Amino acid sequence: MTATVFDHTGAPVPSAHIASIRADAAFGYGRPSEPAYRSGSRMSQEMATWRPFGASADAAVLPNRDLTAARVDDLIRNDPHAVSGVASLVDMLIGAGLRRSSKPDMRALGLNPKKEQDRAVARALAESIETEWRTFVEDPLRRCDAQRRLSMNGIFRLLCRTSVIRGEATAVMGWKEGKGRYATCVRVIDPDRLTNPTGYPDCAKMRGGIEFTEDGEPVAYHVRNSHPGDFYSNYPNGLSWTRIPRSTPTGRPVFIHGFEPDRADQARAISPFAALMQRMRMIGKFADTELASAMVNALFAAFVKSNLPVDAVNQSFTPNTATFADKRMDHWEKNPAMLNGVRIPVMPVGDEIALNSSTRETSTFPAFQTAFLQSIAAAMGISYEQISADWSQVNYSSARAALNEVWRHVQTVSSAFYEQVVDPIYFAVMEEAFDRGYVEMPKGAPDFWDVPGAYLKGRWIGPGRGYVDPVKEAEGASMRMGAMISTLEAECADQGRDLEETLDQIAREEEMLKERSLTRTQVGAGRPNPSDVGNDALAPEDKRPGQRSFARKLRPASSIPS
Repeated sequence: MTATVFDHTGAPVPSAHIASIRADAAFGYGRPSEPAYRSGSRMSQEMATWRPFGASADAAVLPNRDLTAARVDDLIRNDPHAVSGVASLVDMLIGAGLRRSSKPDMRALGLNPKKEQDRAVARALAESIETEWRTFVEDPLRRCDAQRRLSMNGIFRLLCRTSVIRGEATAVMGWKEGKGRYATCVRVIDPDRLTNPTGYPDCAKMRGGIEFTEDGEPVAYHVRNSHPGDFYSNYPNGLSWTRIPRSTPTGRPVFIHGFEPDRADQARAISPFAALMQRMRMIGKFADTELASAMVNALFAAFVKSNLPVDAVNQSFTPNTATFADKRMDHWEKNPAMLNGVRIPVMPVGDEIALNSSTRETSTFPAFQTAFLQSIAAAMGISYEQISADWSQVNYSSARAALNEVWRHVQTVSSAFYEQVVDPIYFAVMEEAFDRGYVEMPKGAPDFWDVPGAYLKGRWIGPGRGYVDPVKEAEGASMRMGAMISTLEAECADQGRDLEETLDQIAREEEMLKERSLTRTQVGAGRPNPSDVGNDALAPEDKRPGQRSFARKLRPASSIPS
């Protein structure tokens, strides 16, 4: 006999519906269960209490940005590993300075790359642009700096250091007539000064000191006239703000705010040290604790111990007549025991001197520190060896692999810094150069303000990548160029050199060698074969009397066989 199931209205429930309910129950449907992605679990022990707030970019950054920035500054001032990491990144991004290799876009300027005459015009234009840039950058009077303190490369290093520490860099393009060939100058601004006037709360059109349009385009920046931490900030003008437009109506940059946003609609950057701060602070405290413990062990060489019972000690502090122990100590104080002129200490009854033989286990500290520094170096995009200065475990293969990984990160970071900070400064200088007629536009070419990218196309040459094994890497470069998968220009740029400057210098050196009756040997890939002896190590054109070779020790020309 089959039982009939009725619903709340008294109607019988179809058997198919009953079978569906039973199937759902068998598979666990209809009751709480783990989701398909465990990251969305609300019940597991690991994830149940982890419910972060889904904030926007600015909601996550702006409320705690000032406190984070202050902590980062304190960390950079006091943590040696943070100082090492920042110095390494600045050295790899800017180093001794940046140079510009100008490569105007010939087709965009109406020039034919296949015509020798047009190629000559493009080369002359590039040389003129590079000359004017060098004139601005290498001014010994430092008129490129509005404060007349830093060279242009010094300004780049300061901006780069600020960007590495804070995640953003800010500057104002100034204009000072009558101060030299160029009126353009740069004033570096501390990002802390970029704030909403008078503490105005963040809103859709004003966030972090930046004015936005309805489309989210920044149009102006509000800069406090002094740093909030200055002790003289309460003086007149200290609590006032200056509104600086992003650019002039013609598009010339005025305020430079360089940072690479992590998310859409992000107004201000957060320091890259934000994720590292807790670990770096804890490892610093751990190191300080270990050092303090070692100092304590060194300072306390011995201890005085007493084996007297507690009652005897308490009795000794009770006022009483002089005891035998008191008389004994009084005797030895008046008549000290001596041995060959050296005093023998006499201890009170029950006391003894014990040397401090306790040692603190510190063998695990280096491994602990290494593990933490490796994760910190990975987050900063540099190698462990760079942040720790520990090169004891490095061989050629590991060093080359680390250098390749670091170099890829450096290329990405440098590209962002050049685009956000360096290129706007370069554009402002070149705009003045074209406007004043220092650089002439080719006949028939579009106006500079119509296609500025075509005129200013080129590449920035920063610090060289460096060599791990100069011989192997030089041979590799020669093979790449021979197989036509690389160029002499690319190889020079990889080592921080400009191709034209290198070739010009080689030509000058060749002329100087000829004047002095000297030559350089050219055998194989550039080095003589060790099996070659005597005059066979010289190239045919070098086998001339009266000349010397750099392939061997310099000696009188008469000793070289003809």
